[in-house]
Amino acid sequence: MTTTSFGQQILRDRYRIQRQLGHNASRRTLLAQDLHTHELVVLKILSFNSDFRWDDLKLFEREAETLKSLYHSAIPRYRDYFELNLPDCRGFVLVQTYIDATSLQDWIKRGRTFSESEVKQIAKELLNVLMYLHSRNPPAIHRDIKPSNILLTSDRTAHQVGNLYLVDFGSVQTTVRQTGTMTIVGTYGYMPPEQFSGRAFPASDLYSLGATLIYLVTGTHPADLLQEDLQIQFEPLTHISASFVQWLKQITHPNRQQRFASAQLALQVLDNPKSQPQFVESTTLTPLTLQKPDGSSISLRKDAETLEIYLPPECLEASGFAGSACFFLLGLFLAAIPATWLFTALFTGNWINVLFTLFFLFPGISFLWQSVFLANAYQYIHIDRTSMSVTTFSGFGIQHRVFQASRNSLYKLTYVKRLYCPDGEGAIVEVPPELKIWAKQGNKTIYYTIGKSLSTNSEKRFYGCLTTQEADWLAQELSDWLKLPITRE
Repeated sequence: MTTTSFGQQILRDRYRIQRQLGHNASRRTLLAQDLHTHELVVLKILSFNSDFRWDDLKLFEREAETLKSLYHSAIPRYRDYFELNLPDCRGFVLVQTYIDATSLQDWIKRGRTFSESEVKQIAKELLNVLMYLHSRNPPAIHRDIKPSNILLTSDRTAHQVGNLYLVDFGSVQTTVRQTGTMTIVGTYGYMPPEQFSGRAFPASDLYSLGATLIYLVTGTHPADLLQEDLQIQFEPLTHISASFVQWLKQITHPNRQQRFASAQLALQVLDNPKSQPQFVESTTLTPLTLQKPDGSSISLRKDAETLEIYLPPECLEASGFAGSACFFLLGLFLAAIPATWLFTALFTGNWINVLFTLFFLFPGISFLWQSVFLANAYQYIHIDRTSMSVTTFSGFGIQHRVFQASRNSLYKLTYVKRLYCPDGEGAIVEVPPELKIWAKQGNKTIYYTIGKSLSTNSEKRFYGCLTTQEADWLAQELSDWLKLPITRE
């Protein structure tokens, strides 16, 4: 159904359509008049069209249930929820109060600028909203705070920026998970790093708020600003106080554990910069408290003296393609033709041809051997108080030492994770992260790479790669046992 086909329709014998406010994939937002109360309301419609996904319905129902339980002057109120069953449009409708205000994004597009004092007012108002949301049990995490989802009225005065409202709870999360996957939602440039892997925490909303404030003080989308170690570099484009720069850097720190612990603490420091904890520029990551991901086939055993990790064949980078059916068939093909020539040469007694075909037969047999060997290979990582060794074992009892170093020579643990937007259209691509243990051997530096992840989806492995959750978990376990910080390079 097109927007114009709604016309002045009355839905549920109560809501007369006025005009469209927004449209995104399977969702449409309309302005309507409630004929019972004569008030203007907003209708959010989830349509069962070609763009519909079942995750959309889950989020839509969650938004309705969350709004029904929220009572805050800066949050739109829930009014109604019903099923839509028209001949050319089927779906669900969420009704909420209409707020006559303009988004911060539209204010900036119109040329409005905000002083440091006004930006701080906006920050304080929104931090109070987040304090309310995050204090609920369980916390309500918005997950999509950005300029277009913050409305500001036009009643600006010399001392008041206007009334603020936080809208669009279509991405709200009401549970906090340390591990496992969730629906990845949010907007590139305003999403913290942890949200790209499907995890969100109250501190994630703080990051998004900070990125929004950076947009207000610079007039530039955060995704268009330079980044260094995922930290937004906004200072050259602003003329704000050093204390406010420091506050913005802390609230948008890429490591959530180095942000403010809560919206309340962020508000306290904003009111009193002298109470701000020392902000340390460091590449050291604070390890998260993670558990072994569900479904992982990696085995880890540890005690006070020994740490042992068993990586099965599917977690070995080399075993993926080499142990695949394609690699086996390639070896079979390379071996079959010379084998036929060899049989013919032996039958005719032509020993020169026998030697010639043996030369071509060797690569095929080698391919076959590697495919069988690597398909059944696993790696054993052993670390004790004196040494570290990594050994590859095949299913035939053959073993090969791939890394050896003394315990005292281990000096660094790096975990590199990068995200980028390759086409400028908001698509997020994860560059395979690398988890490495570094050691010094005389004048040389060596390292062992445990694994790479090509996907944020824990249910996918691409030819011998760890999932992101497995890499996170192993990084923490190694950091804790080796007493080495996880550093970003």
